[in-house]
Amino acid sequence: MKKLLSILVIGVLAIAFPLKASAAPSITGSCEKDETNCPDDVCQSVCTIRVTGNDTTLQTFEGDLVFTPSDGGQIVSVTPGDEWTNLSGNDAHINFIAANGTGVTSSDFTLATVVLNVDKDITGCTLRLQNPSVGTPTEIEVEVTTEVETGATLPIAILICGIAAGAIIYAVSKKNKKLYKI
Repeated sequence: MKKLLSILVIGVLAIAFPLKASAAPSITGSCEKDETNCPDDVCQSVCTIRVTGNDTTLQTFEGDLVFTPSDGGQIVSVTPGDEWTNLSGNDAHINFIAANGTGVTSSDFTLATVVLNVDKDITGCTLRLQNPSVGTPTEIEVEVTTEVETGATLPIAILICGIAAGAIIYAVSKKNKKLYKI
């Protein structure tokens, strides 16, 4: 009788507890503020928000975007990832629904691309995703890019082409030399 009761208890526990612990997906992102093109001292920053480690079927996603400092910029546009449809427009509240109607099952995907207008003089700004319906709140630091394409590699390319042309001319002229005995 004890053996039967033990087997019954173990069976109930096996059914009651899941065999695999499921971790919540994580939300990551990156933002870059391009300071090389800032008309009227307002730079554009493009932020990409990604979901990684998803192991469920997601039908909807909601959350709130908060830019800090609040007086240093504004959200210009919110574009959903390929698998989502935006129900909320271009405001700070994200409300997405799965585009295919059956849900998003990808484990890693781009959730949204957010374009911000950021004052040129603002440093240390962040974009926060608060109250997400999936995952945990996340804060994305806006990184500044100031690299300018200078064309400094052009002289090196010209030099390499000149050396290659000289080598080809030398090789061709050597082939056409014939030795004659007089």
